[in-house]
Formats: sequence, structure tokens, C-alpha cells
Amino acid sequence: MNMHNSTKIGLAAVAVAGVATVVAAPGAQAAQDCKTTTVTSQVKVADEKQTTEVTPAVTHVEHADAVSHEESRFSKVVKGESHEAVTEDQFRNSVYTRTYTPGTDAVTDTIEHPAETHTVEHPAETHTVEHPAETHLVHHEAVTHEETRVMDRGYAYRQKETGKVRYLNTPDWNGEDEHGDKGWVRFAGGDLTETVTVVDEEAWDETVVDKEAWTETVVDKEAWTETVVDKEAWTETIVVQEATPAVFGPWQWDHFTTWTTTSGTPADEDGQDGEDNPLNLSQIGEQYEQTVITKEAYTDPDVTLYFIEDGEPTTNLADASWTADEPEGWDLVDTRTVEDSPASDVTVVDSPASSVTVVIPAVYETKTNKSEKCAAVVKDASTKAASTNAASTKADSEVPTRIDAGLAGNLPNTGGPNGVLLAVGGLLAGIGGIGAFLTRRRKNA
Repeated sequence: MNMHNSTKIGLAAVAVAGVATVVAAPGAQAAQDCKTTTVTSQVKVADEKQTTEVTPAVTHVEHADAVSHEESRFSKVVKGESHEAVTEDQFRNSVYTRTYTPGTDAVTDTIEHPAETHTVEHPAETHTVEHPAETHLVHHEAVTHEETRVMDRGYAYRQKETGKVRYLNTPDWNGEDEHGDKGWVRFAGGDLTETVTVVDEEAWDETVVDKEAWTETVVDKEAWTETVVDKEAWTETIVVQEATPAVFGPWQWDHFTTWTTTSGTPADEDGQDGEDNPLNLSQIGEQYEQTVITKEAYTDPDVTLYFIEDGEPTTNLADASWTADEPEGWDLVDTRTVEDSPASDVTVVDSPASSVTVVIPAVYETKTNKSEKCAAVVKDASTKAASTNAASTKADSEVPTRIDAGLAGNLPNTGGPNGVLLAVGGLLAGIGGIGAFLTRRRKNA
């Protein structure tokens, strides 16, 4: 038996910390069989998001003109019935009436506009003032005493109206002084004296300095921030609907007053006067006179009837119906225009406002990971010079041993439990291969 196993058996596999290492005996050659695996994955780089696009409403304004129609009042005169009667003088007056249409106030709205301003920073404004010395004047009064002296013989005169008194040395003064006053009357005479003030010491003024002259820096205006009003706040009044003026209709004959035996102009039926008075809608006009036969035939006065729609006629124009149709057999009294609907502007929506929500999908990025797996292959380079057994020679000289590709050292991930298991698996596979090799070597020996 040859004892060279220890020198020829030099193949061992060692797995440490998930790494497989192949060791070849002297004279052996090692090679690797590798395979690259590419893994492609999608990674999200931006989330899905939504945005809303708003479209405003589209409108236009349609104008409608005012709608109106004309209405009229109608009357007719009914002749009175004839009677025999006693004659008497009767009087009546024409009554004229007019219409009054009240005016309407303008309909307005106010818009408050705020003031338009900007700010200006102003530095302090100063100037210097040279102050003279501050003094005051102390006046010292004169020291005096009074003396009474007899000047002359004097006469006293009194002004009769004012009571003023004058002393003169003239006994026959004419009663008129230098001012033209008259009415002076002498009422007394005697010595004319005067009181004289005698100056013992003249009055004098003393200047006292209260504060010496000094220079002062005066701040005329502190540094300040000015808010400048470019445009004052203002209130704008807009007219939504124009005012309409009050309108008086023309005076028109309406009817006669009732015949009466009293002459003279009667009072107005409405008791009002004044052309601008809206209550003054009736006034008395010219007077008519007739002689009525009281004991012989006489005729009742004509009666003016006013048309009432769907009712009995009236004698009062104010109660008459305003109608758009002319009744047969009636006379036109007056006409008015009635507004059925005022002019207006209507905003029509052509298309309403709308909004659309747009969804922007998430964005993904493609990432590629590559991994490589390798298997080690070992060949014995030595050959025996002579061998009687061809199979033994082949087994001895060329012993291929494959270390499984699962060895942990050739895997991309050797960490954690999976890495440990793969490393152990590779080690066991390697040991199994070595055991088979040693068995064959013993047989050949």
C-alpha cells in the first residue's frame, strides 16, 4: 500500500461567515462556472395626485323694454226731463278738473370706496434759535405828595342833559364849549383850586436779567411716518332706477255745479287751492245764469254720466272706469298711459360654471439588480507513469470534483438565516464530494 495519501489529497472546502473557499492540492488546477441573474423591478418615485380645473360661467344681459298701454275714461250727457215749474233765476259754474300723477324717487345704491394711500418716512426737522438774554423790566414808581393850591376865582357850570360839570374863571360863559355842547348853566361860584402832585423822586425803570443769552436746537417736527392719501375714501351713489317727476294734467272742463239760486262764485269742490298743490284737482270756472219758470214748464239740467265698466254709470269723474276699449255711445273724457311692466335687464347664463378633476397617475422608475452564481471545478494535473488499471489511472490522474454553486461565498445575499443555510449546504456538498474522492483514492492505492 502506498502511503502518499496525505500528499496527494489536498482538496478541502471551508465555509466561513457565508463564504466558500476551494483549496487545491499541489499539481491540481481550479476553474469556476459562473451564471449572471438580472432582476428588474419598478420603484414608485411620485404618488398619484389630483388637480381641479374651474371654468367660470358664461353669461349675457338681455334688455326688456317697458310695456305700457293706454286707458281712457268716457262720459255722456243725459238730457233732463221737462216739467212745468215756477220761474226763478238759477246759477251754476263750470267745474274744471285735472289729474295728478305722483313722482317716484330715484332708486339708488351706494358703493364705499376705501382711501388709496402710501407711506412716506420723514426725518426730524430742526433749526437753531439764538435766544437773547431774558430780562424783565422793574418799574419803580415816583415818590410824590399832593398839594392843594388856589388858582383863581372860579364858577361852576352844569350841562342840563348830561349832568357834566365844568369849572371856569369866566362869570358869563355862553354855554357852548369847544365840542359844541350847549345847555350849560352856571350854578355856583367860589375859589378855583387845583390839587398838584409834587414829585419828590422821579420814577425809573430797572432791567433785570432772568436768563443769559443761549443757543437752542429746536425740533420743528419729530421724525415721523406720513400716510399720504392719494385718493380720499369716497362714497359713490349709483342710480339703479331714475326718478320720475310729478305730473299735473291740464285743467279740463269736467262738469257744472248744481243750479242754485245763490249767485257768486262757490268754493272749490275739493276745498284746495294753489297750482302746485297735488290735492287741488278741481276748481270753479265761469258762471252761467238761467231763468227757470217755476210755475210753468221747465227742464231739468243735463246730467253728465261717466262710464263704469260692468256697473251703473256715475256722475263723479273720479269714480269713472279707466278702460282700454271705447264703449259705444260714450264720449272720450281723458286718456292716460299705464305701465304694465318696467324696463329691465336680465342676466342669462349661457353656460354654467363647471370644474373638472384631473388625475395625474403615479410615476414609477425601473431599477435593475444583477447577481452572479459560480461553481468551482478542480482537475488533478499529475498522471501516473505506469498503471495496470486504466480505470484506476483515470480516477487517480483526473479527479473532477464540483463544488456546488450554492456555496454561500458565490451568492449575492449571505446575510441572515438564508445566508447561513446556503453556506452550510455548500459546505456539506463540498465535504460529500471530498469523501467520494478519498474513497476512490483508497481503492486505487
